[in-house]
Amino acid sequence: MFKRPQKLHWILIVCLLLLCSISVYNLEGTTGPHIKDMYLKQLKWLLIASPALVLSSCINLHMLRRLAPVIYITFNSLLLSVLLMGKVVNGSRRWIDLGFFNFQPSEIAKIGLIITLSTWFQRYPKPVYEFYDICLLGMILGLPMSLVFLEPDLGHTLMLMLIAVSMFCIERFHRKSLIGLIIGGVTLSPLVWTFMLKRYQRERILTLIDGKVDTLGAGWHSHQAEISIGTGGILGQGKGMGTQVAGGFLPENHTDFVFAKLSEENGLLGASLILGLYLLTILSILYTAHTARDRFGRHLALGVASMFFWHIMMNIGMVVNLLPVTGVTLPILSYGGTSLVTVFITLGLVIAIHGQRQIFE
Repeated sequence: MFKRPQKLHWILIVCLLLLCSISVYNLEGTTGPHIKDMYLKQLKWLLIASPALVLSSCINLHMLRRLAPVIYITFNSLLLSVLLMGKVVNGSRRWIDLGFFNFQPSEIAKIGLIITLSTWFQRYPKPVYEFYDICLLGMILGLPMSLVFLEPDLGHTLMLMLIAVSMFCIERFHRKSLIGLIIGGVTLSPLVWTFMLKRYQRERILTLIDGKVDTLGAGWHSHQAEISIGTGGILGQGKGMGTQVAGGFLPENHTDFVFAKLSEENGLLGASLILGLYLLTILSILYTAHTARDRFGRHLALGVASMFFWHIMMNIGMVVNLLPVTGVTLPILSYGGTSLVTVFITLGLVIAIHGQRQIFE
């Protein structure tokens, strides 16, 4: 079941250690209702997630591939259990209360989907995938997306779709089938807007079009985040000196809008450092995908890279008011138990791919 990697991915490990250190440092001084000592809680979760990183980095990839059907059934069952007995927070049923902490299955679903799709492409390699293959992949993707959307959680629904589409990009699909799907999606979009999106989700999208319309309501979060980033300047206001965070104007500055807090206190230089570390992390994962010896490892690493990329894009996009507020966190920097464990597991899988490359030669 486990196989120790014969070569460590040092660039990835160093980037991870730096991001973890910055996360703990940045979360010290977060403000808001029920927010206290978040940096200590984050440190606790980092210690909890570290064994998950070690175990996933030592997992036998052949065995993981065989377990893909079980993994797919398990994470979909967890998503279904959320709808049946999940904990309601702010009108959404996204959590399972285990007593000592709240568990968010939609985070684990990202890992499960990446493993499932990677296994499918490994088992059914084709020069060009036809309409039947696209329909089958759509069903594999559609089940978890539907369950997450019903919570409702638009952010993670889009995340699952974007991760899957990114993994599809390195394969060839029948052109006419893809064009037909795109036309069908555009045609159905008015129905999705009218009947599927919740009222608050439509308000967030409309606020994005004109963020000045409702700065005291739906646009409050993004408006305050923009002010935070703007007041940071080049060098920042200094630790604990930011007016928006210290004054309690910036909500969720420990989770969704943690990048705005970092930018206000550390300025453009601090924000650039974080973006540089993220870029180096993603490039190192893509290098692992490029050097993987089989389709399973290639797709697995690409799925992890796309998960990082889209999390960063969606989070920072909503912080600077270029994308709607979806509740997607910033990897490692945002506080969160389940999300942190998920990131550590996925990075452990990348280390496993990097360290077990020779077994496929």
